[in-house]
Amino acid sequence: MLSPEAEIETLRAAVARQFSVYGVVVSPMALTFQVGVPPGGVDAPFDALRLELVPKDYIPTITQEKGETLVHVQRRPRPRFARTQVNLILLLVTVLTTTFFGGAWNWMDYSGQPFLSAESIGFGSLFFTLPLLTILGSHEMGHYLVAKRYKVQASLPFFLPSVPPLGTFGAFISMRDPIPNRRALLDIGVSGPLVGFAIAIPVTLAGLALSAASPATGLTLAGEAQPSLLFRALSLFFPLPDTLLSHPHPLAFAGWVGLFVTAINLLPAGQLDGGHVARALLGSRQLYLSWSAVLILFGLSLFYPGWFLFGFLIFILGVRHPPPLNDLTRLDPGRKLIGIAAVAILIVTFVPQPFVTVASERGLAFVATDGTPLPINQTIALGTSILLTFGVNNTGPVKESVIVTAYDPNLNAFGFVILFTSYQIGSVVTPVSNNSVTLSLKATQLAAFDLRVTAPPVWPTPLPRYVAFVVVARTIDGSVSAQLPVDLQIIP
Repeated sequence: MLSPEAEIETLRAAVARQFSVYGVVVSPMALTFQVGVPPGGVDAPFDALRLELVPKDYIPTITQEKGETLVHVQRRPRPRFARTQVNLILLLVTVLTTTFFGGAWNWMDYSGQPFLSAESIGFGSLFFTLPLLTILGSHEMGHYLVAKRYKVQASLPFFLPSVPPLGTFGAFISMRDPIPNRRALLDIGVSGPLVGFAIAIPVTLAGLALSAASPATGLTLAGEAQPSLLFRALSLFFPLPDTLLSHPHPLAFAGWVGLFVTAINLLPAGQLDGGHVARALLGSRQLYLSWSAVLILFGLSLFYPGWFLFGFLIFILGVRHPPPLNDLTRLDPGRKLIGIAAVAILIVTFVPQPFVTVASERGLAFVATDGTPLPINQTIALGTSILLTFGVNNTGPVKESVIVTAYDPNLNAFGFVILFTSYQIGSVVTPVSNNSVTLSLKATQLAAFDLRVTAPPVWPTPLPRYVAFVVVARTIDGSVSAQLPVDLQIIP
């Protein structure tokens, strides 16, 4: 342990190797050296000083005050960091939660297959878990590698497990050294979103292509992801109906999550990636932008409550972004353009209301398909047939197996024949010849039916004026049903 005098002299010698020192001010918080500015500027000598002192647990900063250039040196306690085993354990747990609570969950919603089926786990892992963790991991490794380039120590990514529909809260890295200057602050801050964004684009395009080739057969019961400007623009390359934009293939949803994570990280608040970029571009004025972002998030919580929690976390962790060690050197034009590009990416990927709640009530309804009012009221002559047309609509949010039956034992006993001749779903017509039809209807899907009613050639005297029967549609589990009354006037 050096004596105070020896420590001051050691630090003075380190500063003097890079700057001409003409004064020293000792305070309880730091040593302040009054220095001259080298002809080539302060960047290179200050960075050399940082690389010498930070490994010895000293933190130098450089400022200009009242026309003087000052180098401040503070001691920091030797930091303790989590072991690499923690990163590995969290990664393994997150792989499991993302496989089951992300991949299998989303594949179940998309395909209608059971949650724990081999198909849901396998295809969910392939089309959701793998691409999403690749996007998140690449994002954090972008930060990590650029930090290494600036000789700033950083941890490996910490992945965070979560619950459906993602299975992960994302990932982060821990900066173990202070950021040296504005250039490093911008480069480290923007590198993660740019790398994640670059990977999310082809993932989204591939997912949208699969969405167009194989539309969903189920819908999530929790909520629908809403498309950003960029997601909607990318969907223009594929013949997708609007309904698929809110419930795409799991691979497209992984791309959506990657784009949305990019937007969240680019918010110019606190110490988010966007906060780094804003602090590098605007200096201390970033505080106003940070407060504005937090207040906007609180306002958006009227539409999506999750924004309140996110804004509150930023508020608790700190709205103000600390300055880099060297806050004197401004950014070059190229980096300013990169910062502007980051703002543009934020605009096209941000979704003010990322999820909307969808109806969870199952239902079936009879509807008219040819303009004929419901319930049906028709006239039929003895010995003739009439064709009744109507539709059955699945008004619920999930795929249903539906049984549609038209049968009346009393009418059959008197010689009436009631048979379905066909039903049509979309452009596909299926011929049938039965009084009961079982079919599958996707959420909000309609099936149009042709029902032929044939009256007997003779009828007991006196001839009744009216007869009636009921067409019943019910789910295969019997929990949801609807009825269509049919009244017939019989004439000779």
